[in-house]
Amino acid sequence: MGEKRNFMGETPDERKGRRRRELIDAALSLVHEGGLPALGVRSVTSKANLSSRYFYENFDDIDDLLIAASEAVALDLLAVGFETLHAPGLEPETASEFEILDLFRAGIDAALGVLLDDPRKIALMVAASAGGQRVRQHLTRLLETNILGDADAASVGFDEARTLYAAGGLVNLVMAFVSGDIAMSRGEVVESLARLTLAIVVDGMAAQST
Repeated sequence: MGEKRNFMGETPDERKGRRRRELIDAALSLVHEGGLPALGVRSVTSKANLSSRYFYENFDDIDDLLIAASEAVALDLLAVGFETLHAPGLEPETASEFEILDLFRAGIDAALGVLLDDPRKIALMVAASAGGQRVRQHLTRLLETNILGDADAASVGFDEARTLYAAGGLVNLVMAFVSGDIAMSRGEVVESLARLTLAIVVDGMAAQST
């Protein structure tokens, strides 16, 4: 017998997922409007037009919601970034360093654009940056998992150590940039991250050939 549906045609899991997205969306709006202090269980549930029951159905506390919202933003960036990286159909093993560098520039710039084009996402990452190391650690692990799961990354030497190093640097530099803690332009951030990532690739490929 199939899973029961309500009159709207949603399964219980689908309803829970929708409410989770609505709560995350409410958190994005609230942080944009009033910063981290605006984020509370009552304000989030009021903004989402949901009861606190549904908040605790999805999150342990506000910190848990902040992490989930940050991860949702990061996944949006990763989806665009990886799509750009894979679009040209280059073979990483045979591509020149210039071609790889140019590809990194394009992928990083596209991902950064997803963040910078949405003031709510910028505000959320600024708040997450002020929220301490827990959010950064979650984002670093999320990025690490996505890089390690990419076949092209593995083919150019992104092992666990190199991936964690790259992920940590990327997360910290981007968060410092959006928070205004480092005086760099978008182009400078893209160029720095692209060149640092290329250096890791060159080292990884050299290690593979020995």
